[in-house]
Amino acid sequence: MNLGSRRSQLILFIIISYAYLWLLFGLGRLFEIPFSYDIHEPGGILVLFGVPSSLFAAGFVTLITRGSGGLRQLFRYTLAWRFSFKWYLFGLLTPLLVSFSCGFAAVWIDGIRMAENWFSPSMPLGFMTFLLIYIGLGEEIGWRGFALPRFQEILGSLGGSIATGVFWAFWHVPLFLMPGSSQYGHSIPLFVYLLTCWTVPMAVFVDKANGSVIPAILFHVAVNFLAFAILHPYKYFYIFWGITAVIAAPFLPRPLFRFGNRSVKIGMFAN
Repeated sequence: MNLGSRRSQLILFIIISYAYLWLLFGLGRLFEIPFSYDIHEPGGILVLFGVPSSLFAAGFVTLITRGSGGLRQLFRYTLAWRFSFKWYLFGLLTPLLVSFSCGFAAVWIDGIRMAENWFSPSMPLGFMTFLLIYIGLGEEIGWRGFALPRFQEILGSLGGSIATGVFWAFWHVPLFLMPGSSQYGHSIPLFVYLLTCWTVPMAVFVDKANGSVIPAILFHVAVNFLAFAILHPYKYFYIFWGITAVIAAPFLPRPLFRFGNRSVKIGMFAN
């Protein structure tokens, strides 16, 4: 494998991200460790080590291909904060707006009543805040900061966003096999669809923020906050996120799709 090629770097990143998470899943199964978000329990420790697997993979691939200077540049580039404040707001508020719209549609169209205990955090608020930020940082530098621009070079801005969403979603598959996790018992195809829909507006926000993944981290924090703390009707959830992805797609840079072997470098280390 020619690691000087960004395509090869992407392949290695995916292999390491997946292998690392499946290794932890295998250890959990081997020693019969139940899933937990509590960091005082063995299952919680596995979660803490598993969340940043894509970050570790991106850091490792960058380190062996570009050295410590490249690693520092990866973090400076993906965590740059000087961009228009509106993209901070778009990243944070888009999931809240979509969820509100879903709830409003369910109440208005179907007469569904909102739960009286609609704010029901599944864990202490202080720890949940830490976990939400930790998950956002742990996943976004790898998937949106490292993988997304490489996928977009090969497949175009929209094609690359879709590919990133699909690989990101399937990376979560071990969670569907762990009783107690948020994903356990849910549909994998719907999850892949949902995360692919999420990736399209996230890709727009990252592009508008000049490659910074901070809007994607805020987006990720918001969607996980809704999952962990808010009870709201989900009937129109998948429809509204599909609509959101369609609305966001035209704001991606051209070309939206790229075919063949030709690639154009996007983002970090483009020159």
